[in-house]
Amino acid sequence: MGRTIYRNKGSKDNIVFSIAGAHGIGKTTIFNLLKKQLRNNPKFKFFPERYVKKPPVPFGSRNKQTAFRSEIHFLQQFIRRNKNIKNFDDKYNGRVLILDRTPLCVLVYSKSLFLKEKDYHLILDTFNSVKWLEDYIIYLTAEPDTILKRTIRRGSLEKIRKQWNETEKNYLLNVLTFYNEILFARKDSEKIIEINTENLAPENVLEKVMNIISEISGYSFNQKLEPPSKQMSLKKFFQ
Repeated sequence: MGRTIYRNKGSKDNIVFSIAGAHGIGKTTIFNLLKKQLRNNPKFKFFPERYVKKPPVPFGSRNKQTAFRSEIHFLQQFIRRNKNIKNFDDKYNGRVLILDRTPLCVLVYSKSLFLKEKDYHLILDTFNSVKWLEDYIIYLTAEPDTILKRTIRRGSLEKIRKQWNETEKNYLLNVLTFYNEILFARKDSEKIIEINTENLAPENVLEKVMNIISEISGYSFNQKLEPPSKQMSLKKFFQ
């Protein structure tokens, strides 16, 4: 993470949280629920994982060249997002910024796809050249079989999930291994907060995330949690 400043309650500095985890864990779901919950609160600003809805190349490809291009694409998206975060950070203070995914996932997936060494180091060097604005990572976890079930239940994206190999267990296991290796080997690993979502309903995960943000930022939430939309079928998604 680019910044190593610890925040004190009452600080006017912005604070940046990333919601992280393997594909299928439900991080984007929680990101969207949190965004919905706080949509009328100007203290919070939300940044998506990428700005291109349809990626130019498939993610998770077994083809090394395609995999390299997909991770370069994701890295470009994160660099673009980081510039937007910096612009916001320069203009405002006392805000809480929430990110969908951590930029570190580019390193995790590059490792998991076993890119050629020279390609991985190109990504790593580019990653290290950026001063990432990220203070804390909220890392969502669950058992591999649970994550796979959540992934498979996303019927509307079934073809894409298969194309991206997101239903392949060995690939998921590699991702989980490298997340643990890269996240918790960092010198500032105490700024990574892990939430086990194994037997939690989405509103329970959301509540835990909000409690973490409240405790670190010093901001007190006084509104009740809104129930998840029936259209999202979130309880089924998290079972």
